Amino acid sequence: MKIKGVIFDLDGTLYDNTGLPWKLVLYNIFHLRLLLAERLAHHRMSGRFYGPDRTFDEILKRISMKTGYGLYTVKKWYLKTYMPSQVKAMKKYFHIKPWVIPLLTELKSKGIKIACFSEYICVNEKLTAIGIDPSVFDLTVDATSAGGLKPCRRAFEAVATMMGLDPSEVVVVGDREDTDGAGAEAANMAFILVPKSDFPAPQLPL
Repeated sequence: MKIKGVIFDLDGTLYDNTGLPWKLVLYNIFHLRLLLAERLAHHRMSGRFYGPDRTFDEILKRISMKTGYGLYTVKKWYLKTYMPSQVKAMKKYFHIKPWVIPLLTELKSKGIKIACFSEYICVNEKLTAIGIDPSVFDLTVDATSAGGLKPCRRAFEAVATMMGLDPSEVVVVGDREDTDGAGAEAANMAFILVPKSDFPAPQLPL
């Protein structure tokens, strides 16, 4: 199989995110109702396609309904507290895996397109936080912009389309079989599972 593109998951794949949920609890200690509601909304929306214009709004609406907070308050927390807390925690406590930069450099040198496909927004900010220049990727995209949370098949297909590739030409590299792996399989993409720990590096069919 000759691949033309690689889609990398972010959290747990490009860095070991073990312990991140607890860091987010500490950063959001005064907003636990919102944090728990976000996790519930995320879980219940997983795998379903809502469309690029609706997915993010659907998350906010579900959080609002669960907590009783208005949409303005929920959106303000999400964008001004929750997302910045993820970026802050990543920059302070986590590091890029040793194999990432060499592999990205090799892929670029071979003319293989690379994308970072994250569940959450602020992809570029999070990449920067762990020491990756976002411009190394041909595409950085979050699941809400792709139209559905992982393992939504149509979201994975949308990312391939954004890369200008057929799904059969793409390999997905991720740390979770139930999200990255299931989404890749549903979209007719190959999948390579990597551990959360720093090693071993993924072996791609280059």
